[in-house]
Amino acid sequence: MAFSASASAVTLNFNANGPADGSCTITTKGWGSYTYYANGGVKGGYQAYAGGFDVTERDTCSDGYGAVLHLTYYKWNGSSWVYTTADPIKVTTGAGTQASRSWTFEDVRDVKIYSCRINSAGGLSSCASAAF
Repeated sequence: MAFSASASAVTLNFNANGPADGSCTITTKGWGSYTYYANGGVKGGYQAYAGGFDVTERDTCSDGYGAVLHLTYYKWNGSSWVYTTADPIKVTTGAGTQASRSWTFEDVRDVKIYSCRINSAGGLSSCASAAF
């Protein structure tokens, strides 16, 4: 992690298995740890958080589409909370391939983590929410 967490930091381990696709039991797999702590006080009526991820995403199905770790959250822009998405990891090189990454954030709230299949148009489909 590339951030300095306070003593009140919380670390959660998570796992997200994408839904079945044809002959595959699961299409994608995302796992790792999510650490966050309150920082910056209350902004716009909500507690702002900082922290980061150490995460791996894996394409488990040989359907040729790939996998993506997808995040949704609200980001404080200095005057309001803006709904934001990020795809910090994309795996497009075939079944069994995986990628890992650390990712840090600041002034966010309501972070949600998904492991998704990449469809034939290059967009997200068949997303599965992470379990902690």
